[in-house]
This record gives sequence, C-alpha cells and structure tokens, in this order.
Amino acid sequence: MTRTNEIESIIGYNFRDKDLLETAFTHSSYTNEHHVENNEKLEFLGDSILNFIIAELLYLTSLEDEGAMSISRASIVSRVPLAMAIDRLGLLKYLKIGVGVSKNKNFSTKFRSNLFEAILGAIYLDGGMESAKRFVYNHLGQDITNTSIMDYKSRLQEIKQEKFNDMKLEYVTIDNGRKEFVSKVYLGGEILGEGKGKRKKIAEREAAKIAIKKLNFS
Repeated sequence: MTRTNEIESIIGYNFRDKDLLETAFTHSSYTNEHHVENNEKLEFLGDSILNFIIAELLYLTSLEDEGAMSISRASIVSRVPLAMAIDRLGLLKYLKIGVGVSKNKNFSTKFRSNLFEAILGAIYLDGGMESAKRFVYNHLGQDITNTSIMDYKSRLQEIKQEKFNDMKLEYVTIDNGRKEFVSKVYLGGEILGEGKGKRKKIAEREAAKIAIKKLNFS
C-alpha cells in the first residue's frame, strides 16, 4: 500500500486530485527546503469550513441560545480536539516537514491542529461540503457528542419505534402570541412533554427532550 493509499484509508476519503492530498501534508518548513506548495492556505480554508460545519450543526440540533452555542462551537473547533484527532489517527508521521523541524519531536497542539484543518480544506475542495462534513463527524464525533448537541426528536422517534411502535407520536405546536412557540408531544394520545422556544423546532425539541426523560431514556 502506498503512502497516499494509507492516508486515504485512515481518513476515510479517496482523493480525485492527489496533489491536494500531497499539499495538505506539506508543512511550510518543507517548502522552504524543497520549493513546493505548502498547506497554509488549506489550513485557512479548513478553519472556516470547520466553523461553518459546527455552527450549522448547532443551529439545527442545539437547544442553546446564541451565546451558549458560541461557547459550544469554540470548544469543538479549538486546537486540542483537532490535535487529539490527528494523534488518534496517527497522521503526523505522514506530514512532510523540514529537517530543522523534524529534529524536534515535541510537536505543539497548534502544529497538529493545523494539519487537521489542512486535510479538511483539501477534502472540501476535492469532494465538496458533504465529504467535508463526513470527515468532521467521523473524526470529531466524540467531541461533538460531549457538548449539549442532541437531536431529541430523532431520538424520541427511535424510542417510539423500538418500544411503542403501535402508538402514534405527534407534536402540536402553537404560537402563544408572545413571540414564543409552545409545543406538546403526544404518544398514544398522552402528553409526554411540553416545550417552549423562539422557533417552532426549538419548542418541539424541548418537548421531545422532556418526553425522553419521562420515559426514562435520558
């Protein structure tokens, strides 16, 4: 198996443009010695893509307000979880670095997190946003789960199918006239939870969250 094949197998993505993969794994110190393109522009792009992916995920699934979501996003996209992902995948050994840098084996958190961002940028350019999202979800999954992100409606639907498949699950959501939605979730005609929120989907997810707790599946 070639070096390129090994990397693709580890990250779970096969590049159409192999040059992008090579650039993602080329540190600026190597460029200075060999006069080839480095991964700094891909790092810049990957950083922006990562922030968008996590911001979108939080918007779609979180019950937090804007301030809390900002804190959650910052914790997920910070250097530590990115560096840890690189360590788990064992990707640092594939990075092309200059002789001077390679003498120092204590690579910083920033050094390793930059590689994650460069890989993400390269995947986005090669395969688009959906491929980029899969990479992030697959390799930052535990860090995402450790935040308050959870799709409670989907989880409640799973519980319904597993344990109460013969019962009807439905949401009744109204605008209470005070710039707020109120949602009630019913299972077999019984109210399991009630939630409120500035958006309809937030009210429904809050209702689902309460319902899950009532069913002792939290």
